[in-house]
Amino acid sequence: MWIRVCLAWTVAVPLLPAQAEASSGQSALDAASSQPAVSAVTRPKTFQLREEASLRARPEGTEVARWEAGTMLTSRRRHKDWVRVTGHFPEKRWRPMEEPRWVRADRLRVVRPFGPKRPVSEPSRARTYGVEEEVAVRDRPRGRPVASWEEGERFTVRRRQGEWLEVSGYFPDDRWEPAQRSLWVPARAARDLSPPPDIPLPEGARRRIVVDKSAFELRVLQEGPEGETRQVYATEVGLGMDDCLPEEEGGRCYSTEPGDYAVRWRIHEPDGIDWCIPDSMAEEARYAEDIANGQRCFDGVLGKFALNIGKSYAIHATNDPDSIGRKESHGCIRVRPEAAETLWRYMREGDRVTIRP
Repeated sequence: MWIRVCLAWTVAVPLLPAQAEASSGQSALDAASSQPAVSAVTRPKTFQLREEASLRARPEGTEVARWEAGTMLTSRRRHKDWVRVTGHFPEKRWRPMEEPRWVRADRLRVVRPFGPKRPVSEPSRARTYGVEEEVAVRDRPRGRPVASWEEGERFTVRRRQGEWLEVSGYFPDDRWEPAQRSLWVPARAARDLSPPPDIPLPEGARRRIVVDKSAFELRVLQEGPEGETRQVYATEVGLGMDDCLPEEEGGRCYSTEPGDYAVRWRIHEPDGIDWCIPDSMAEEARYAEDIANGQRCFDGVLGKFALNIGKSYAIHATNDPDSIGRKESHGCIRVRPEAAETLWRYMREGDRVTIRP
């Protein structure tokens, strides 16, 4: 409810003819329009724009900016069908408005009464988190404990309020189920396990990878809707050894064969991609000690991101940076960890990959 308080009283005193002639020459209408709008002080509230809206210097005044739908703002004044913006949330932190700005009330919805110590609850795209320590799950931020989760418990989040994560679902028996009640976890006790966002692809464009073996270089090319092509990323790679092992080590030959391939699927493992020594490599001298010790699988040696391109080939990270720029792999294309993540973000399933001699 809007409550009118503290309105100023004005007394109209007629001007004498001489006084009228000495005035600035403004018409009565012009003078009235230049005065600030009389507004009612209201209880402070936080609003959110329902749709894109004009920001004006005064009610019915000139448009000075446009704010997109979803923008958060605060107000404690109203004039008829207009709300004065007293603050907003650039970079997710409240800031007061430096100049008077007004927006139509019918473009707004009330989020909550404004309280500086209570952060705005911010919706976001769904993300997966993992609990890193035993933690109490609460019915609201800093509320009553309703459950206890152990390290490793995974859950999904679509909304955050300050340093608290609202649980939208979790994974009993490794199957996702939506949360049936309000559950909150402190952000300090959880780690974001979600993959990074894809790098946007312009409408009508497509991307492809070209690997130049002779230069040990991988390039990402982007083709526009009109056929124009530009390079958007490049990195150094390690390649297959292009050689055969001695007979006593199995005699198998390994290379990164030139040809046309495609991204079959993208792999993201937040704790690192496991790799196990296949039977075909078990006779190689480099793995003899590991196999003798009963170790066939290794955590994270391929990094966290990979692109499978077919024929047992993948573009993946390596924990052996010295192999970049050399021919040492069994056929896969090795890149540095940060390059593997960037390629994962650029490429989509089905994108072409060409390996040149």
